[in-house]
This record gives sequence, structure tokens and C-alpha cells, in this order.
Amino acid sequence: MQSTTTSTDSPPPSPTPQLENHSESNLQTSTASPTPDVGKTSTDIIRDVILWKRKSYSVVALLAATAIWLALEVYGLTFITLFSWIAMFVIAFTFLWGNIHMLLGKDPLDMSRMYISDESVVEAGTKFRESVENSLRFLFSVSTKREWFVFAGTLASLELLSVVASYFDLLTLLYIGIVVGLTVPVVYVKYEDRIKDLGQRVRVRCHIYNSAVTERCHMYYRTIAERVKKMKSKLQQKKKKNE
Repeated sequence: MQSTTTSTDSPPPSPTPQLENHSESNLQTSTASPTPDVGKTSTDIIRDVILWKRKSYSVVALLAATAIWLALEVYGLTFITLFSWIAMFVIAFTFLWGNIHMLLGKDPLDMSRMYISDESVVEAGTKFRESVENSLRFLFSVSTKREWFVFAGTLASLELLSVVASYFDLLTLLYIGIVVGLTVPVVYVKYEDRIKDLGQRVRVRCHIYNSAVTERCHMYYRTIAERVKKMKSKLQQKKKKNE
């Protein structure tokens, strides 16, 4: 009886399934933790740079724009000369960096990520098409719809841009645009509530002034129309008397 009981007992579990389960969990945890930049598109990176979420990239962009503006505008260099110097510096730095890696016995530089994917090209094309379509829609909405504030604001903005552009050249305007693009969005995001409150107050004041001006214009139109009617009636009476 004892022999039958020992023979029918189940054997002890082997440790291999546990090891396999642990290995599978390790693979899942290793693959489930992506790098911070995975899934980031070019538009997301540009948005992070503009909003100073990546301060190093924002500082580099601002310093590069300032250096290019100083070299071209202040020191009088040409664009081809500056581009040639930048290309020579990049090539020399890459050459020295690669040779130093080889001399130290380190792995060669990983250039696998230096490519332009099809998704980024398609995304850039769609963004450009959407921007052109939105600008055309805005142009037709301003020119066809009776939105006087938008129409007047657009004309005033274009007039202000033409006046400002008459005092600066294209390079300076581009540099001012980069500086404004790296400063104004951050300030707007930081003080968004105050800016919206101020904009709402300005809109309310503008509507009040607009209603007052329209009422006065209607009143003047009515008075002028009444005077014209009186003049016509007097002229008709004079003609009847003369007849």
C-alpha cells in the first residue's frame, strides 16, 4: 500500500516554468519602457522647443539665430561664406570625434537614426497643405463675410507690417520673428488667464464703442434724411406757388 501511494504521488514541480515566466516578464518590462523621445514627431519637438520644455534645444536655437544674425548683419559676411564655414566646422568635428572614438577603442558612431522617414515627409506635406488651406479659408472669410472687426484688424496688421518692414531688412525681420516665436508663446502660456481676461475686457469695450458709434451714425443719417425731405417738400411748395 505504501509503495502504491508513493508511486501515485505527483512529482515536485520543476523550476523551469518559473524561470521562463520570469524571463518573459523581464522581456515585457524591458520592452514596455520606451525611451522618452520615442513617439515624438517633428511637430511635437518644435512645440517643445517653442514652449521651452527642452531648454537646451531652445537655448541653442536662440544662440544660433543670434550668431547668424550678427555674422551676416553686423560683421557683413555673406550667406555662402557663413554656410561654408559651418559645413567645414561640422565635417572637421565629426572627423575628429570619429577618430577619437577609434583611438580609444570605443564602438563606432551609431548613424542609424540619421535618416528622414517617410512618415515625417508625409506629415510635413500634410502640415504645409493644411496651413495653405487655412490661410486661403481665412482670406476668403475676411474678403466675403461681413466681419468688420476681422477685416479692419487684418488691414491694420498688414499696414503695420509694411511700415515696420520699411525700416528693417529681411534678415532682421526673420531674426525678430524667431525671437518673438521663442518668447511670446511662453509668456502667453504662463499668463494665459490674465491675457484672456484682458482680451475679453478689450472686446467688451470695443463692442460698447462700436454700438455707440453706430447709434450716432444712424441718428445723423436720420437727421440728414429728415432735412433732405424738408428741403424737397419746400422746393415742391415753391414750384406749386410759382405755377
